[in-house]
Amino acid sequence: MGLGLLALVVLPVVVLALFGAIRRFQIARTSRELERMGFVGDSPYASDTRPIWPRLVAGSAGLITFIVLTSVLAARPSVLPPAPLARTQASGAGPSLQDAPTEAAVVPASLGPGSEHSATHSTASPGVASPHAASAASTPPTADDGDAAGAPSAVTALPTSATAIRLEWARVDGADHYEIEQSTDNVAWNHVGSTDSGQTRYIDMGLSSGTTYFYRVVSVNDQDVSRSDVVSATTAVDTSTAPVLSATGSSTSIELEWTDVDGEVLYRIERSSDGAGDWAGIGTTGQGITSFTDAGLAPATTYYYRVVAVTLAGESPPSGIAWASTDADAPSTSEANIAPSEAP
Repeated sequence: MGLGLLALVVLPVVVLALFGAIRRFQIARTSRELERMGFVGDSPYASDTRPIWPRLVAGSAGLITFIVLTSVLAARPSVLPPAPLARTQASGAGPSLQDAPTEAAVVPASLGPGSEHSATHSTASPGVASPHAASAASTPPTADDGDAAGAPSAVTALPTSATAIRLEWARVDGADHYEIEQSTDNVAWNHVGSTDSGQTRYIDMGLSSGTTYFYRVVSVNDQDVSRSDVVSATTAVDTSTAPVLSATGSSTSIELEWTDVDGEVLYRIERSSDGAGDWAGIGTTGQGITSFTDAGLAPATTYYYRVVAVTLAGESPPSGIAWASTDADAPSTSEANIAPSEAP
């Protein structure tokens, strides 16, 4: 742009200077020819016959000065006044930008915080808040201290022994206290305990070993009662409890009965001829079956028995030894199996 302006100004000046110099040279030569031919007098162009070199020198100096100034201005565009479009945008920005410095970037109203265009810099004074900063400050961060309202979340149930289960849950803002409900079938629910608003742990004790329990936690306040999802846990099996065994003899068999053990999967029945060693398994029963008949025994013979409860966690200690004897007058096994037609 500076070079174009320079060409528009310099070219006409150069043309006019050359045309003037040629014109004055022609007039001077005509005057000398008239003087040589004897025509001497006042020439109407006497003023034009004066030397033109001082004028040419002065014009050249001015032209050179103009060229230098134009080059300097072209090399430093920041010295030029702002373009009319920038003034128009600044003047139409509205009252909110009247106190801002003239060098501050102007952001059109149509460009919001989500626009793809943004101001690259800002020279606003320290006392003037940026509109983007005000927008960011108007949305404070939220603290994740638990559920703002509703039922307790993240409820967990963990067995701690054969008779206890520990419950934990996330705190609920606004809850006055918590109620704990328990069920053994997930249908009928019983209230078993409560905690205050700052306590999010509860231990349910006095339970049966090897038993599954269902729980839900209830948050209570003045306006709402909300229950959590149902969780469950199974107490450990107490393998230290052994069955209590009893034995009753008959002619050729012995009836065994024992107490039930919580969490058992099956029972194993063992027999010995002397009760001191050489225990051999003679049968098993299913879960909850606490009786067994040992048949086909010899008459007038004493047998020793013990029972072991088998659980998912292992085996219980053997029960106490029980013994019984078959009847002395019972027929032998071989005689009992003879057909009636062949009997003596």
